[in-house]
Amino acid sequence: MLQLRLILSVLMLLSIPATAQELLAPNPLYLPKHVVEIQLNSLQQNDFPSPDFGIAQTWAFAHPDNKRVTGPLARFAAMIKGPGYYLMIGHREHTIKPVVQTADHALFAVSIIAATGQSASFKWGVSKVLSGVHSGSWMTTTVSPPLSAKDAI
Repeated sequence: MLQLRLILSVLMLLSIPATAQELLAPNPLYLPKHVVEIQLNSLQQNDFPSPDFGIAQTWAFAHPDNKRVTGPLARFAAMIKGPGYYLMIGHREHTIKPVVQTADHALFAVSIIAATGQSASFKWGVSKVLSGVHSGSWMTTTVSPPLSAKDAI
């Protein structure tokens, strides 16, 4: 009888849907473009399901080398809300075009239409993490400031 209750309890826990507030974690199964898409979709809906959830999701996919430069999360959030990058928060739409990809690095041309209607373009780089807890996962190494037409890819 105790075993039956234990089994039923476990089944009930497994049937509870995951909360919407769970961040996706880097995973070697995510392709480079998918990583960029996850981050852009999150920034597009930044305050869903909670304030700055999108920034936290974007931070979760920042490469460890990137985090050493931009980090901790509070500093990263201030950077995203600052000049240039704030255009990504709540943007209307985005496009992601591959520029180049090797076995360990990929570069994308990202264009967005900001909530204000302003257009912006960015160079978005991702690299495979070669060691540690996220080994084999693609994570963001760099995002350029908004590019002018003369700097566009």
